[in-house]
Amino acid sequence: MNQPVERAKVQYPFSGLNDLTYGVRDGELVTITAGSGLGKSQFLREIVYHILNNTTDENIGLLFLEESVKRTAKSIMSLAANKPLHLPDTEASHEELRSAFDATLGIGRVYLFDHFGSTAIDNIINRVRFMAKALDCRYIFLDHVSIVVSAQENGDERKALDEIMTKLRMIVQETGIALFCVSHLKRPDGKGHEEGAATSLSALRGSGSIGQLSDMVLGLERNGQSEDLKERHTTRARVLRNRFSGLTGPACALYYDRITGRMSETHEDKEL
Repeated sequence: MNQPVERAKVQYPFSGLNDLTYGVRDGELVTITAGSGLGKSQFLREIVYHILNNTTDENIGLLFLEESVKRTAKSIMSLAANKPLHLPDTEASHEELRSAFDATLGIGRVYLFDHFGSTAIDNIINRVRFMAKALDCRYIFLDHVSIVVSAQENGDERKALDEIMTKLRMIVQETGIALFCVSHLKRPDGKGHEEGAATSLSALRGSGSIGQLSDMVLGLERNGQSEDLKERHTTRARVLRNRFSGLTGPACALYYDRITGRMSETHEDKEL
């Protein structure tokens, strides 16, 4: 009881987010939410790459259900190459590709889930448990729970979301992993999230289990239809729930560079 609180072993790659969250802790369920096509997967990849470069030997498990394993692999390699290797017009030499592979997937700490076939809830849960227990993955990324729920036959989205979030929460408690999962938002009245509408816990899909069972909920906001190029490529991260410190609110602004394919923190927005 008299021991100081242990610091997080891993920080987020963005200082503004660390100021509110105090980093990534074992045994946490972190949910990232945003409108469709607003950079959730890229945000996850930046965290993955940061963990690869800032821990000694922890393994990482990736379940990116909206894309092929090849696309996931090239997207991770892109971060090391500072080039969007997954795009057809990106030129890269054999040496650049080899160097990017050796710096990411070649380390032997990243495990990818080939999801060809069933995405039933129990199948995904079993894969997460296998990564945690058999492959010793301490950081697991699931993108996204909404696609798992939409594949269910019973048609009851709220019930399915409750089921998968409860089971994911149990795995986190059981194994002590840090689990990052992505969830979509309900369509808002008026301006959509694709036009920069603010995220909130009330906008999470389902009965509220996502917000209740998550230790941390991070919302991403971007006006993907803005006439201003910089605004169109700037994402704002907001902490919606923070069980650790209780600190919430706007955290940081992140600019996506189409040339490098990287998302980096910008400090030009004085309101953050």
